[in-house]
Amino acid sequence: MDQKENIKVLLVEDDEDDYILFKEILNEIKINSYSLTWACTYEKALEFISKNEHDIYFFDYLLGARTGLDLIQESIIAGINSPIIILTGLGNQETDLKAMKLGAADYLVKDEIDVKKLERSIRYCIEQNQMLKKLKASETKFRSVFENSHDVIYLSDKLGNIIDINKSAERLFGYSREEMLAMNTAALYENEKDREKFIEELHKNGNCPSFEVVLKDKSWNKKYCTLTANIEKIGENSDIYYQVIIHDMTMRKRAEHDLITAEKLAIVGRIARTLAHEVRNPLTSINLSVEQLEEELDVKNSSPFFEIIKRNSKRINDLVTELIENSKPTELNEAPILIQTILQNTIDLARDRAELKNIKILTDFNLKDETIIADEANLTIAFLNILINAIEAVREDIGIIKISSNCNNNKCYISIEDNGYGIDEHHLTKIFEPYFTNKPNGMGLGLAASQNIINIHKGRIDLETELRKGTKFNIELNMI
Repeated sequence: MDQKENIKVLLVEDDEDDYILFKEILNEIKINSYSLTWACTYEKALEFISKNEHDIYFFDYLLGARTGLDLIQESIIAGINSPIIILTGLGNQETDLKAMKLGAADYLVKDEIDVKKLERSIRYCIEQNQMLKKLKASETKFRSVFENSHDVIYLSDKLGNIIDINKSAERLFGYSREEMLAMNTAALYENEKDREKFIEELHKNGNCPSFEVVLKDKSWNKKYCTLTANIEKIGENSDIYYQVIIHDMTMRKRAEHDLITAEKLAIVGRIARTLAHEVRNPLTSINLSVEQLEEELDVKNSSPFFEIIKRNSKRINDLVTELIENSKPTELNEAPILIQTILQNTIDLARDRAELKNIKILTDFNLKDETIIADEANLTIAFLNILINAIEAVREDIGIIKISSNCNNNKCYISIEDNGYGIDEHHLTKIFEPYFTNKPNGMGLGLAASQNIINIHKGRIDLETELRKGTKFNIELNMI
């Protein structure tokens, strides 16, 4: 506190003798200069309080029919944030406690006031008040950052129960703030083991600058996020709390994935065109030579070797044609179409395959008349590739495929789930790559084409899988 500072003091005291004594003691304090204002009645005090012009306030406890405690409450209503000290003729612990609970900074017994005690009380109360103001300003700034941050910020106890969370969580996870305050953070993790690893790393280092994890929202959509966290200890018992920032990387991950896919398809296209040129030229020469040789030999019935050559030449030519066709950019002929119509048409096209293996196809269409803008033929091919993949993945007679769909928030969600063997973890990153396949006679173009078609429709596709339990493809499309 600056020694040259002039401190404005308001004394509310209905006894003039007590006012004179207080003034004399105040004038004896030499460390600072003081400007004393006297309010001799409760009503006069309210006038001064409404102006909010003083650095410190002294209220006598007894003010006629009213008390200093009543005046504290009036001061709070008036927005007074300077320190208030209660004065009384008799020391009373109950009054002291009531005053402190209401917001008084100190409590002085009139008969015990001297220069040293009054100076100390004024200095202590003003310094504490300044510290509180700085703390409140800091808390206000933090709260502003907390509430306005685009990232999700939350505080949880060591068990994972959410204590506080900002509004960004509603945007990311789809839960209301009230719902999240009743939740445990474990409910947000797609894999519980990821949470265990996160907590382990957090306790090992005391903080966690970057932890990549897949979370899930209220609709079970995957959210690719980075967690930044610290361990905080609050309270006398040093209880542990986790302060965590969640940065959503989903859009960035999707953009990176789409870019990689587009680059791969472009490379595949160039390779396919080059291969077609380099293969078809010698293939044409082979076919012409076989025809010429047949004429020169003048055989009535072609040798089986000639037939083998022609049949395999045709097969090679057909494969090259398929490579070129699948590497071309997909052109869309979009029109409004009911999502249920596309799904039902897809099932009808795959029904014969399913019946040959005695496989059950179960549907759960939670749909009404939801419509999307799409190329019906291409989107049917995308769904059919996934459905055929599921049919081939399950065992004969015991295979079950579940197709479900629902729409909300202008999004349509479709899932195709089988109870097959699942996909090996080492193959997950390659499952949508062109020409990657585990099938003996497959070309590995089905799922790559499905992803390409869905991406062109500005949708997204991902999968969940577990060995010996099955695979689930999740598709999201935009509604009209």
